[in-house]
Amino acid sequence: MATRSPPSSDAMAALRALGYNRVPKSTTSIRGHSRTLEQIVDNAPSLAQLANLARDGQKRLQAIANLLPVSLRNMVESGSIEGEEWCLLVPHSAAAAKLRQLLPALCAHLRTKGWKVQTIRVKVKTRI
Repeated sequence: MATRSPPSSDAMAALRALGYNRVPKSTTSIRGHSRTLEQIVDNAPSLAQLANLARDGQKRLQAIANLLPVSLRNMVESGSIEGEEWCLLVPHSAAAAKLRQLLPALCAHLRTKGWKVQTIRVKVKTRI
């Protein structure tokens, strides 16, 4: 069995600030069986549906990545999916304006790939 190296003093200070006295275990134990977070999410119906929507959004984003200008590729994030409407998130209004020019081509490309996308909304993320 492999042993972990002890955490650095900075890491322990950060953990103590969060209320931990030691490094928490990386897996959860339910009734004696160790399970990953992904397994737990997939077994909970409402969480599984959210996880599937998130995966679908990431697949859509990967499908349109080559159509986006290089300067926008790292800025665009997948947002919510509601029926035939998909939302894309960008950090500022200039990126949103450029992305809005590409929306008809992006919708058409997604439809050719099998997704039923009629509308793509663009939202500017607000900083908290």
